[in-house]
Amino acid sequence: MEALPVEGRDDLALVAEDDVEELLQALAEETFEHAEWDEVPSDVSTALASGLFWVMQLDAATDDAVADASAAARLGYMARVAEWERLPAARGSNGLMLAGLRDAVEASVAEELGEGGTDQSFYRALGEVTAFFVRREPLDVPYDAEEGLNPMWTVPGMGGDFRALLRDETLLMALEGDDDSPNAPPTESIDDASFEGFQWIWKYGFLLRSFEEFFREE
Repeated sequence: MEALPVEGRDDLALVAEDDVEELLQALAEETFEHAEWDEVPSDVSTALASGLFWVMQLDAATDDAVADASAAARLGYMARVAEWERLPAARGSNGLMLAGLRDAVEASVAEELGEGGTDQSFYRALGEVTAFFVRREPLDVPYDAEEGLNPMWTVPGMGGDFRALLRDETLLMALEGDDDSPNAPPTESIDDASFEGFQWIWKYGFLLRSFEEFFREE
């Protein structure tokens, strides 16, 4: 099984059709391993838990809904970790499309921090910006969409179609999982929303991690 660069897009990886299922299962399992064992700083955990409010634009939610949404966001976040670790293409940093997305995210976070003053934390600002980018486009955007920055295709790595498969695979695995695990996957609905609600929150977690990478020191 080998992921090859896409012609003309060294920041994306191409997988042979016969290998898609194998890679999907491998990344799904690695995502769950990270979700179960990896610790994240408290401010990242808070941002993941807050995704429900920022993406769905809610003022309040039940404790169960917050916990379930936090678990879905954590799966998305760790899916990006798994992709980053496995695929060299996911660690790319070149290209005009990526530069444009990075500039937009960095400027938006700086604006949020400026408006929030000294009480605004970095991850709160990053989370609110991430939620904005999640809400501004459909859940799944085609590769050749004419408008927008299309983060799920612009972030280096597997591309939006494969990431949608990974999202649904990990969420379905989670819904069949063990409620008693320390980082229990979502088992309840988000305010009686459909499975689509978890898909939006997963995307938020994935992009939170992806945008976090823009602020790392080289």
